[in-house]
Amino acid sequence: MQTLIDSRMTMPDFIAALFDKLDLAGVAAMTKLPSGEKAAYTLLTDKDDIEDCVPYFPAMPANAARAVSKFTRQAPPSKQVAVFLRPCELRALTELVKIKQAAVDNLLIIGFDCAGVFPFSKIRLSDELKLKEYREAVAKGKNCEGIRPVCSACTRFVPEGADIAISFIGRNLDEPLVLSFPSEKGKEAAKTLGLDSSSKVEASPAVDSLAEERGGAEKKLTEKIEEALSGTDGLISVFDKCISCHACSHVCPICYCKNCYFESQTFEYFPESYFTRMREKGALRLPVDRVLFHLGRLSHMGLSCVACGMCEDACPVNIPVSQIFKTAGAKAQALFGYIPGKNRDEPLPLLTFSERELEEFED
Repeated sequence: MQTLIDSRMTMPDFIAALFDKLDLAGVAAMTKLPSGEKAAYTLLTDKDDIEDCVPYFPAMPANAARAVSKFTRQAPPSKQVAVFLRPCELRALTELVKIKQAAVDNLLIIGFDCAGVFPFSKIRLSDELKLKEYREAVAKGKNCEGIRPVCSACTRFVPEGADIAISFIGRNLDEPLVLSFPSEKGKEAAKTLGLDSSSKVEASPAVDSLAEERGGAEKKLTEKIEEALSGTDGLISVFDKCISCHACSHVCPICYCKNCYFESQTFEYFPESYFTRMREKGALRLPVDRVLFHLGRLSHMGLSCVACGMCEDACPVNIPVSQIFKTAGAKAQALFGYIPGKNRDEPLPLLTFSERELEEFED
């Protein structure tokens, strides 16, 4: 376990120090929009803009790993950039690195505990009462009412693989930051920031309390989804509302194909194909292949699903997509003994050949 250090810096102090002492090209974090109501993941290159930076704001307008992928995929930045990532975003970035859709060279990755986020449509910067309840839940190590179901059942809420990790579960968000430095890059940053590693603090027992609560919520979520998806009829019923907008795949940090199979000419049927299928079934619901799309996407990226919840947030008809993918993905991951986002050097199961594998399914 990493040593926790009382930095005696608040979040604004910390971000200012990053600019002043580390000679960064920029800092990427959640930042207030000019409207004053919403926030977006933003790359800041000027220290004067950090007063609008709100890394803890409990919303995910996008999985930040996608944004990091955009500015590192072709080549790493020429100068170091500090990126704030929630644990699921950090896990997604790790998976993207494995499929060469992102790079971490010249990135200083700052991860922080995640107390969950609200659906993006249901949280604003002016929601003072809701944000107050959120801060109180953080201090107690409890789930805040109203956060997304997949967040309330997330047991991996502590950052893995960060250079600098911020621990705030069980603490007041306005208090000085409690930091740890898991990587060599992080330790170098600590020296440059002038942080005294002898100033240590104990891990908050609230972390264990939240882990226990979420473990119970995860079990209930799994049971609910497995019951809903029982049999072919259950599967069809759950996805009955799907309108084939493919929004879930467009916001997914793991779906990276430049040419999506389900949006290719393969699914541009000739008119006679529709009538052939209609004659076989007696009727044909349009658009076609709704369930096939979800099953195909699950088979494609289920092993790397980090349960970030973006797919469900984006669904216009409120299908519990992220809960389904979290449940099914966890089973597939357990089958291969694979934990997505855990280890950057661990190869993806679908890219690994083993002569003896899955023997229990033979014959």
